[in-house]
Order: sequence, then structure tokens, then C-alpha cells
Amino acid sequence: MKKLFSIALILCLSYSCSSEQETPEKSITAVPKEVKIEDVHDFTLGEVMVKWTAFKHASKAQVGGKFDSDSIETSGFKGGTNLIDAVVGTSFKIPTSTTSTGDKTRDYKIVTSFFNTMANTKHITGTISSIDKNGTGNVLLKMNELEIEKNFNWELDQKTFEFYLKTSINVFDWGAQAALNALNEVCLEQHTGPDGVNKLWPDVDITVIAAL
Repeated sequence: MKKLFSIALILCLSYSCSSEQETPEKSITAVPKEVKIEDVHDFTLGEVMVKWTAFKHASKAQVGGKFDSDSIETSGFKGGTNLIDAVVGTSFKIPTSTTSTGDKTRDYKIVTSFFNTMANTKHITGTISSIDKNGTGNVLLKMNELEIEKNFNWELDQKTFEFYLKTSINVFDWGAQAALNALNEVCLEQHTGPDGVNKLWPDVDITVIAAL
């Protein structure tokens, strides 16, 4: 990031006296101009992290996971100093086999019983179709051969220039009822809470963190 600082110079002029006649004190001070700070950042797409949070039990206990960052493919990022122009049109391709929750047994069940039950979902693909200056935007997400547009919220860390995209989805919108039921079946014990209720929610929170 290049920072250009322009600071106004204050000039002070003191009074002068005549030996013949006393003159009133005069003081002239230049008014400082407003400090202008101009930040120019050339946005380039670096590492992209995709994290997700699913929910189980009647109490909606969280289960967190992520996809391998090194395996995520991106295209269409334009770069430049205008964030909106740079980001809109960016597409991504996420291999579902790289999902990771910190539990290899659970990861295997998610991949084989959930993602592999859906049609042609070896990858989740998508495109950022729009963003605005108010911190909202739209993204197209495709899995199970269905492409749906979802709203998201975004923000930019002004120090690290990390772009945060956050959204929530319901996998039933992509016709994933059978896939969710299949996963729940192989994780029946884990999805049964202390109250004896078996529940795996279709809601998933998603956070994307992109280094710009």
C-alpha cells in the first residue's frame, strides 16, 4: 500500500515596531489546510480460505470445518485499485474431497455420504456476481447440478487487506435432502443430543477469507 501524506505548512508572521510611532501589534497566521491522506492499494488475489459451520442436535451445536486452501481454484479476478471492479466476476472451484474438520473419520463420512450422494458435486463452484459499497453482494453457488444466487455480507480489513465474505445457506435449496439424510444415518449417534433428539440441520454458515 502506498500512502501519500500532504500536510499543510503553518506560517506565522510577528508584528513590527516603528521608532517614531507605536503601531498596534499585528499577527497573521495562515490557516492550516485539511490534512489529506490518500491510500492507494493495488489489489491482487492471494490465499483464499473457505470455512464452514454446520449444526447438530436440537440445541444447534456447532461443527466447524474448512476446505484445503491450496486446492481452491480461482479465475476472473481483475485486480487494480478499485475493489468492486477487482472482485466482481471472480469465480472459484472447491474440491469437496478436501473438507477437513480435524476428525478424519468424520471427514470421510461427510465426503462419501453427503457430497458424493449429490449429483456431480466433486466440486462446489461459484461466481461473485455483484458487490456494493454498503457491504453486501450476491454470489452464485452450484452443487447437486443446481445453481442458486445467495446474498452475502462483506468487509475489508484496512490493515491486512483481507476480504471477508459471510453468508448462510440451506442445503435443501440445492435439493440435498437425501444427502443430508444419508450423512445423518452414518452419524446417528453423534447427531443425537443429551435430550435423546437426533438432529442434523440443513443450515450452514460460510466464511470466505481472501488475501488481497
